[in-house]
Amino acid sequence: MASVTSLGSIRRGRSKISAIVLAAGGSSRMGTPKPLVLINGRPLLDYVLRTVRDSHVDDIVVVLGHEADRVRKAITVDRARAIVNDAYEEGMSASIRAGVRAADPRSDGLLIVLGDQPFVASKTLDDLIARRNESQAKILIPTYQGHRGNPVLLDRSLSGEVQAITGDQGCRAIFGRHLDGILEVPVDDPGILVDLDTPEQISRAEETVQSGRPIQTLLSLTHGRSDDSKHGDQAQSTSPRLDVFALAQQFRSKNEPFVLATVVRVERPSSGRPGFKAIVRPDRQLIGWLGGSCAESVLVSESLRSLRDGHPRLIRITPTPGRGPPEEGVEEFVMECASGGTMDIYLEPHQPEPTLLVVGDSPVAKALMAIARVLDYRIVHVTTEAGDAGVDADRVISDLTEIPAAVTPDTYAVVATMGKYDETALSHLAGTRAAYVGLVASRRRAAAIQTALQDAGVDEASRSRIVSPAGLDLSAETPEEIAVSILAQIIQARRTSAPRELAISVAPQETATEVDVVCPGKAL
Repeated sequence: MASVTSLGSIRRGRSKISAIVLAAGGSSRMGTPKPLVLINGRPLLDYVLRTVRDSHVDDIVVVLGHEADRVRKAITVDRARAIVNDAYEEGMSASIRAGVRAADPRSDGLLIVLGDQPFVASKTLDDLIARRNESQAKILIPTYQGHRGNPVLLDRSLSGEVQAITGDQGCRAIFGRHLDGILEVPVDDPGILVDLDTPEQISRAEETVQSGRPIQTLLSLTHGRSDDSKHGDQAQSTSPRLDVFALAQQFRSKNEPFVLATVVRVERPSSGRPGFKAIVRPDRQLIGWLGGSCAESVLVSESLRSLRDGHPRLIRITPTPGRGPPEEGVEEFVMECASGGTMDIYLEPHQPEPTLLVVGDSPVAKALMAIARVLDYRIVHVTTEAGDAGVDADRVISDLTEIPAAVTPDTYAVVATMGKYDETALSHLAGTRAAYVGLVASRRRAAAIQTALQDAGVDEASRSRIVSPAGLDLSAETPEEIAVSILAQIIQARRTSAPRELAISVAPQETATEVDVVCPGKAL
């Protein structure tokens, strides 16, 4: 990295700087929105905003997301403009993009401030601004005892590249293209390395503030960790010999979603090897080992994105994204620590099979189950008939009160009892997350059932979801033809609706990454 400071490169005049404070992410571990977590009686975000307000920035944008209204009511944002990033679940890049769009267009520089770093000194921000005024650096990064930290100051000319960042990654994704434009600014401020992610770290930070101990004592919690060490609960096994295929089959048999990640190519130095495999689950659990913790942040976040849209991905994790010509089908991400090396990882999502929940034992019900089996649906048969085991059903329910617990967003329910217990079954389906609720009945019978449900207190929204007569109008006559028309309607609904809802975690992951990663990939 070349030095960029010279007498001939001094800027004229003082730069106008916009500070973008990232405080949009949720935190399932804290029990409250992360910006409102208290340290010595003050909200975390309040510390950060005071630091920014006391500096020489000209414009302050606070990016909120998770429980934005609650945060806005609890925090005083004097001299700042609070905006809401509705897409905060997409990760840190979405919040950065929102902040850049909202920043004063007259600003010369963009100061990216993390909302979970309460101990950064205002002087550090001023030092970055001052060094920018006397240099032509495009990216200014503070360092403490040789370690890079945050915040980072970007030249406004980089805003287009910043806006192109996607997924759960931060500004460092563009650094590989501007190695000659990076200026490290040494500061006497350990706070640039202290970010608070866990209840333990919050507790230790509060003890430090109350006792008056130096902030350096917190570095052991948030910095100095080995690149290849394992942290949190995600790495259940570090053995490359783990039988990942057996585990994957286990999850498939339980109809549980997961992503199979396989290393397909590496560039040294890397402890990963082609063929190494791991599994990522919707709760961010990582099972297996691909070659170290440096890739885990990107691996987990991109796996969850793959689960959401159902599309496989080929990702490249490298210290220098953007250095070579783009390759079709390959998405590049920055390595989250300084260990070097490159890994190409193929992500293969395995989503739950759709479930057909059939209520009743009528000929149409039995035809539905028989045809759905050919279409690879998971079948749940709800029947009150003693001894009727259904038609090769994966699960049989005899107690109608168990219906709600069996329904997921991937469930397509059809009630076909021939009038025996239609109303009762539909009342139990009301309010569930079923993707489809169909009723096999005549129009007159369906109208009577709607009236009965209304009298029973079933709300209009739940009643309006009931499709009756169920099925596309194919002029069907036989039970088998009616079953085909219903399944055709279900297929149409499944293929043309929005991506299916999965219980995917959006909380920041437990795995720790090196703090010298500027703008680390956290959903702030």
